[in-house]
Amino acid sequence: MTLPEAMTSTAPDGEAYRLPAAEELQTLLRGAEALADRGPVVVVQGLGFVGAAVAAAVAGLRDASGHPRYQVVGVDLPTPGGYWKVARINAGRSPFASPDPALASLIRQAVLETGNLRAACSEDVYALADTIIVDVPLDIADRSTVDPGALHVDLAAFRNAIAAIGRHMRPDALVLVETTVPIGTTEQVVAPILAQAFRDRGLPGTPLVAHCYERVMPGPRYIESIRSFWRSFAGMDAASSTRARAFLETLVDTPVHPLAELAAPRATELAKLLENSYRAMNIAFIQEWTVAAEALGIDLFAVVDSIRVRRGTHDNMRYPGFGVGGYCLTKDSLLAQWSLGNLFSTGLTLPMTLEALRTNYAMPLHTLSRTREFLGGSLRGRTVALCGVSYLAEVPDTRNTPAEQFVDGLEAEGGRALCHDPSLGWWPERPGTVIHPDLPEVLGQADAAVFATPHAAYRRLAADDLAAWTRPGTLLVDAMNVLDDATAEALRAAGRRVFGVGKGHWIDKGYHL
Repeated sequence: MTLPEAMTSTAPDGEAYRLPAAEELQTLLRGAEALADRGPVVVVQGLGFVGAAVAAAVAGLRDASGHPRYQVVGVDLPTPGGYWKVARINAGRSPFASPDPALASLIRQAVLETGNLRAACSEDVYALADTIIVDVPLDIADRSTVDPGALHVDLAAFRNAIAAIGRHMRPDALVLVETTVPIGTTEQVVAPILAQAFRDRGLPGTPLVAHCYERVMPGPRYIESIRSFWRSFAGMDAASSTRARAFLETLVDTPVHPLAELAAPRATELAKLLENSYRAMNIAFIQEWTVAAEALGIDLFAVVDSIRVRRGTHDNMRYPGFGVGGYCLTKDSLLAQWSLGNLFSTGLTLPMTLEALRTNYAMPLHTLSRTREFLGGSLRGRTVALCGVSYLAEVPDTRNTPAEQFVDGLEAEGGRALCHDPSLGWWPERPGTVIHPDLPEVLGQADAAVFATPHAAYRRLAADDLAAWTRPGTLLVDAMNVLDDATAEALRAAGRRVFGVGKGHWIDKGYHL
């Protein structure tokens, strides 16, 4: 029997879980409480793409005797959007598919073998913790709006999450904020909420609070990006910094990747936003050169490769692409701008940074425009196969995916999108949009096919396969460098038309005709 949607929690691959009753929530809590007598407890608040991986990485740490260094409890809400992560972890499964086998392996081992990882939904678990890591989301209302005066960040859910910690945490526990937050949040929001909770509970002293932003990369180096990567941190005071350093030195390979201690949490908060804004600006910069290269018949990928040999100054130059997605790059510049006018009354704006976001937001429309152009100037009545919905290869994450911009634009012009993605079973943000499982069937119905995510399954496709699955004259659009020159040439010889974003040399050779 199919349960009503309100009673289920559905994972990105489409697997549904019945929401727990009150007795089941208590059972989850008791499972977490059983860990408290076995060693130091780390509670991770939020089990999304960052929190789940952090919980796995911490649970996998060992002491000098080879025993688990920490007992770990992951916490998420018993809601349609949260419970499936709790259920999967308690079954010894990773909430998310990942090209990094270490993620699934660590969770399976910690739950089913060593027994030092559990997940729960009750805020009571914060009372168990020696260290509480905050990995809950904090979003901006409208990522398409870059007008400084129109930006809105709703801190209510984040405040509630911190308040839940304050109601239960021990006075000697460390609260380590990893969430990407507006500049000033740790000092002006987190610390005051916890301090008030201490006063309300009659607890002595000052809460131990530090900020250490995450650099988690949900790809083939998922766990390594937590354990073997540089981290910056800052405490609210000397005691907080000392505790934060002591914990981080057990998590991070600090002899190789030393910690950077900054002067105050506002410095580390700014560091995260600057770091991602720099990357977003790099992407926007290459986009305007992409358009130029296409107009001039130049292979911009070859050009960039020839420049990237300049190590230390140019080796991080970006390549052309479909667009920018994910949770961080699409919002972090906006958090910085919002904080300058709301948590601090500076009157400052970040014009270059905001212009980069405008460019990046419109990137998928360049691919849409080229698709329209090479289909004769109109998309009305046309069927386009969108190959790749997740914003990152091999990762089932559709948050702020540029595919959404593309599909919206296509449908607004009277076209139809047929979506395929080997990493997804459904599209959580667009439940009415079907993710079709059969690529040959999708391609066979299409007037054009756009490769929007460089999944390995697409990169492995041979020209013979694509020719067999498509009709003569079908336009194949390579928006993420999925097809090489030899494949493009073979497809054109087979009667298919080919265009590549940033590949002006294909236009020069008439592959699109």
